[in-house]
Amino acid sequence: MTVRLKRALGSTVLCLGFALTIAMPASAQSVPGIKRDLDFDAHVKTVDLDDAKYRLEYKKPTPDGSSVGMFIAVGNGPTDRSFVPTNPSSIPEAEVVAYRLSRFLGISRLFYPVDYYRLGAKATAKFGAMVKSTPGTDKDGIYNTNLVLAELKADPNSIFGIYRLKPKTKMFTASALGSEGKFDQTTGIAQEISASGRMPDERKISLQGIKGGQPGFPEVPTEQRVELGRQLSTIFVMDMLMGQWDRFWNNLEASGDSQGRLKLIARDNGGASLNDWEGHDTYNKWVSRFDRDLITRLTALNAFLKGDAREFAGYASVDAWKKAVGFIDPLSFEVFSKKLTMLIDKRVPGLVKAYGDKTFFPVKSAEIAKLDANDTGSDD
Repeated sequence: MTVRLKRALGSTVLCLGFALTIAMPASAQSVPGIKRDLDFDAHVKTVDLDDAKYRLEYKKPTPDGSSVGMFIAVGNGPTDRSFVPTNPSSIPEAEVVAYRLSRFLGISRLFYPVDYYRLGAKATAKFGAMVKSTPGTDKDGIYNTNLVLAELKADPNSIFGIYRLKPKTKMFTASALGSEGKFDQTTGIAQEISASGRMPDERKISLQGIKGGQPGFPEVPTEQRVELGRQLSTIFVMDMLMGQWDRFWNNLEASGDSQGRLKLIARDNGGASLNDWEGHDTYNKWVSRFDRDLITRLTALNAFLKGDAREFAGYASVDAWKKAVGFIDPLSFEVFSKKLTMLIDKRVPGLVKAYGDKTFFPVKSAEIAKLDANDTGSDD
């Protein structure tokens, strides 16, 4: 078993136990979001993978992706969605909390839509047959296969996991920013997400290997340096709060939209240890310049969770907000809250004292603010 799997194992087993015993968390319908998010909420309500109209294909573990799951299609159409149960690199709670939290923070365009899903008896039987007939071939694959088999043995009629749609837009791994688990800190962007580094300007740049995501889209998408830095910083802040550990194992993607804008996407957010401090110090070293709007929202959230504010985003109850965001394990929420408080009450004030306004990216230009406000996520 790899070091990454060992680190994730504690979270996986605990999350698996909760997955087998609790009722389904609340629907994401009450969670804010862009049009793409609200459309996804409505879509999930219609999904019943026991229905014979769905074609289920096995997602077997590979050296590049050790998780076990299913690719899904409607009838004879292409596989355009997937189901993944608990794997050390795909923990349902981490996936869902990361996405729903991004919606509360107004940054969901950087994350794939995902929701909890529990397979019914028919789909579980089909999935179980696939797993049993296709053993893993390497250590990670074998471990993940055995984990799923153990869950199926405990309950052969149901299995808990996540459901997500495949994006319409083709995505490309942002390997120019890092690979093999390592962030390339020699890049200009790495310097520009640091409060001690140079402030990025509005010159437009491209990233090697990133193209337009659909036919007819501009072939070489670009984005202002400052906006690309803002996107990466925001993803890193989320990773720090979530306990992400595998962002640079092909899980930072990018693509170009219909306007030719280059956008980063945080892929596979289940590789996180919500109930411990995995990765926290690493991301603290990587990012020390922030989007001011994001910090403002996180400050309001921190005050709400500490009891210093009466409401957040329309929620007056912390328990109701936890349920809406998708927290399952009480320890996950406890550790998340501590990370948030450390960021807002200590980390950011300390940086502001040392670097002043260099701690934050400049306010978005009127042009960029308008483009972002009109971005419904429909290109996805």
